Amino acid sequence: MEKITMKEKIDVQKPDDLGLDISDLRYFLVMLLFSAVVFFLLISQRLTNTFDGLWNNTWFFGGYWQVVTGRWLWPVIDALRFGIQTEPFNSLLTLSISALAVTLLRKFFTEKDSVVTYLAGMAVLASTVTGIQLSYRFQSPVFGCSFLFSVLAAERVVRAADFRKAVVQGALLLVMSLACYQTSLDNFCLLLLTYLLLLLFRNVDREKVHAHIGRSLCSAAAGMVLYFLLTKLIVWACGWQMASYNGGADVSVLSILKNLPNAIAETYQLFGAYFFQNYYRHNILQPVGFFVLVFLALSIGLLNRFRKMLHRKNWEYILLGVAALIVLPIMCNAIMLITSEAVWLLQMGEGLNLFVPVCLLLLEGTRTNQPMVKKYVRAARTGAVVLAVLVVYGNVCSAVIDQEAMYEGRKTLKSMSDHIADDLMSSGYFDDNEQLPVLFVGRPSSNSSFMKREYYLYANPYAQMGRFWLNDYSARASWKAVFRDITPAKLKHCSVEQYGELYSRTELEQMSVYPQEGYIQQIDGVVVVKISDDYKVDKEFAPLIDLRELFQLIMDDINDS
Repeated sequence: MEKITMKEKIDVQKPDDLGLDISDLRYFLVMLLFSAVVFFLLISQRLTNTFDGLWNNTWFFGGYWQVVTGRWLWPVIDALRFGIQTEPFNSLLTLSISALAVTLLRKFFTEKDSVVTYLAGMAVLASTVTGIQLSYRFQSPVFGCSFLFSVLAAERVVRAADFRKAVVQGALLLVMSLACYQTSLDNFCLLLLTYLLLLLFRNVDREKVHAHIGRSLCSAAAGMVLYFLLTKLIVWACGWQMASYNGGADVSVLSILKNLPNAIAETYQLFGAYFFQNYYRHNILQPVGFFVLVFLALSIGLLNRFRKMLHRKNWEYILLGVAALIVLPIMCNAIMLITSEAVWLLQMGEGLNLFVPVCLLLLEGTRTNQPMVKKYVRAARTGAVVLAVLVVYGNVCSAVIDQEAMYEGRKTLKSMSDHIADDLMSSGYFDDNEQLPVLFVGRPSSNSSFMKREYYLYANPYAQMGRFWLNDYSARASWKAVFRDITPAKLKHCSVEQYGELYSRTELEQMSVYPQEGYIQQIDGVVVVKISDDYKVDKEFAPLIDLRELFQLIMDDINDS
């Protein structure tokens, strides 16, 4: 029997067939077990982030806000789970959905598993992006569903039997993904673009390349237009108006075209900041220039594929390949092209998180099957494995640091809130049938008694428990959650309006801060609890410490002991 060449192999893939078998089940189970081990602390200790994840309890139904922000499939997913948001159910469900998405994703590039395919999947799941999504426990399965639908949408575009099916099925699944969380558009675009590179590197027929480009563009356009129309229709049918959150209410074709140059520049800036700065801490090795090495290695692998294309002198494929590489960073943040006013947050980083693993899968799926006789070929193969191991290692370490920061910060916050509850009891607050409303001033992390160890200092801001937002609504929601879940105590919390009124009072400036005497006082019928003096300032969160400082702190502790 003749050997199937790389070109022939892609031709014999069955359309409309996911092709799942026992190897896929094995891969799925390994991914699920690995990710559950990495995030065991978060799951077992029921950890949340210091923002919305803290505010929302283990029972939650999406409603008005989710619909008017365009996430109208969210309430449906909550209803299917009867509003249950508890652990370990939610996190294991989310990790299962994400593991299934990764299982399907790696089949875009290769039908045969290897060490690299396993490491690529682990790098996707064991990331701070996954960690922050899990820390929003009340919506983590929605994140997972959005990821899965985006992968399925791209899979249908690639494997549907004909053009019409590819566009219709891909568009419908893309709509479902966007209706959960809009930033999964990045995953869809990134996968289809890297699959185009796969076709080019494998030197498939022009008809297939052109068909893939047509399918991709038509399904993306149809999906986004259909999503926009359905969103408008659903919001109108509910009698509501689109929220202005992240510029969602002002999105139009004209606004997209008008802001396109600035949006493209912003996507490149985000790409550079994510991989080459230390603001978004997704890999513990990034401050020492690790990703310079990663991109150098990936560039060598990609240039080797282009060298083979040059030998074939297929200039159309070369130009398409170069264009695809230039556009890849944009596709990692494709949603920013639609809503350029959006404030980019780490939980929106699935596309960036996928970039290196997908590139590793692309190189793995286009390596030759010839015997590795030459030393440099063996060295390149070994280097790819070592690189993938280091990516996974760095991702896991950063994910663990964030979890430990949440755990230590929560313990410190509990110690503080327990003490406050005891002092309120000693002052007779709970003796009266008619309790006075309570107002908390300042964030716990700014108090000198709030312990910040190495993990807390190096973690991403979302994991720094007690570093609350200070505006009136957020401050009230945070402290209400503290005395609901961390130190259960029946307090009467004052209104948002009272926060705004009392923040400007001179009496607050003269009060002592916790735990000094006089940090609890009554002002105009409101019990004021002053935690820190930063209540008038809500600066943008910034990293507190550099990796080198972290290592120095660790060495100082070792020397002191």
